[in-house]
Amino acid sequence: MDFWPWDLLTPRSERWRLRGVTINGGINVAGSSPTARTDGGGLWVGEQNILVQGRDAIKAIRAIEACLDAGIGKMVVWSHTKPFAPGNLTTAQVTHSDGAPFGDGSLYASAPHGATVAVAAGLRASFLTIAMISGVIQGGEDFSITHLTMGTRKYRIARVDGDKVEFRPPLREAVPVGAEINFLRVGCVCKLANPDEFLDALDAQRGAGLLEATASWVEDFTRAA
Repeated sequence: MDFWPWDLLTPRSERWRLRGVTINGGINVAGSSPTARTDGGGLWVGEQNILVQGRDAIKAIRAIEACLDAGIGKMVVWSHTKPFAPGNLTTAQVTHSDGAPFGDGSLYASAPHGATVAVAAGLRASFLTIAMISGVIQGGEDFSITHLTMGTRKYRIARVDGDKVEFRPPLREAVPVGAEINFLRVGCVCKLANPDEFLDALDAQRGAGLLEATASWVEDFTRAA
């Protein structure tokens, strides 16, 4: 599974939302419009805008475009959640496996998990009992769990009751006791929905060292394993 290189290609703006959460039956004879929630809880869609500067970044995003294979390929895409993570979680800066940084001197970031699952939960569960490692949950936080077969999936906390949280969408896969809950680096397996508009033209006026990328993501449900 490929991972978006967040520290090299950090979006300057983004928007994530759940689509297809409800089904509308239309207007009935009483003039009302009944709405029901779907069993799967919808799927994540997101838009990210990235200003790509420099040789290494441009080469990286071109490689990503090739890997995404016109919307057929998939990768774990990260959300901008660090300012809203509970506690004092911080990313550790690490090098490539050979000890070298990127060409511009920047490093990878390794994000710690912020909690673990305290009570096992089944597929489509929308409540978890968690054991916090740092900080206090308030509601509104995003987190991700890396499932055994469905890969990394994104969730959002709706309500908090002590060590129990209610979240959306429902679990994409059952989780065991001890499964890691990540608040700092929240990801989701996605495909590119706009491959034809993903990369803008290179800015030749600035030495072909600047371009803009606009990514529209949609959650992918093929098995990640």
